Amino acid sequence: MTERKFNIPLIIISILALALGLFGFSAESILLGVITIIFSVKIREKYLIKIPIAISIIAILGSGLFLSFLIWQEVKGIGSTNYWLMRLIFGKMR
Repeated sequence: MTERKFNIPLIIISILALALGLFGFSAESILLGVITIIFSVKIREKYLIKIPIAISIIAILGSGLFLSFLIWQEVKGIGSTNYWLMRLIFGKMR
C-alpha cells in the first residue's frame, strides 16, 4: 500500500484562490478554484486532496456570494464598483 502525501502546490493555489476572493477578484477566484478542484480530482490516487478541495470550495462559495452581491447592486442601480465583469455584463456605470 502506498502512502499518499499532501500536494503543497495545490494547497498554495487553493489558498491563492481564497485570497483573490477576499481581495475582490471574484471571477478569477472562482476560475482558479474550479481549476484546482479539477486538477485535484485527476491526481487523487497519488495525493491527499481533501484540503485543497475544501479551501477551493470555500473560495468559490465566498466569491460567488460577493459576485451575486455586486450583481444585486447593479440591478438595483446602486452599484459603485468598476469591476471588469460588472462592466462586461451591465455596460458603463450610470
